[in-house]
Amino acid sequence: MNQIKINHDVENGTYYIEEIFVNLKNTEILLKIFETRENLDNVFENISVIVNEKTHYMHVQNDDASIVIGRNHLRNSEKKILYLDIIHELVHVKQQRQGFDLYDESYSYVDRPTEIEAYEIAVEEARRLGMNDSEIFDYLRVEWISDDEHKRLASRVGVLV
Repeated sequence: MNQIKINHDVENGTYYIEEIFVNLKNTEILLKIFETRENLDNVFENISVIVNEKTHYMHVQNDDASIVIGRNHLRNSEKKILYLDIIHELVHVKQQRQGFDLYDESYSYVDRPTEIEAYEIAVEEARRLGMNDSEIFDYLRVEWISDDEHKRLASRVGVLV
């Protein structure tokens, strides 16, 4: 993660991934996610990153796999959090390209297979960075889930509560 530079101060607009996450493409975890250099190159050449004021964190648009990042999140969050978030979202890019509905409402957020997979990869990477279960548990906390759902998510992705 040390070789990655994050451009925190970009204005609202549309960017290539590498314009915000410099050297991200060279991380081992992304080759694991996308399986071939060709697939990975294709994502970095064709997926847009949209920075705006409306979004609080990050998400992937279900229609075109664009990654949307809240400008406040980009400017104010720690590098490690932004890094794990973009890894999580790139798993969603892969899923969207495979035809999955990223927001299948027949599941709750913490039980949705696309979220479980994305969080499993983010947790794997967090552990590689040296984060302990307590730190990862904190990372998994988002405002739109209850305390019980938070614990269930952590358990589903192998984080001790």
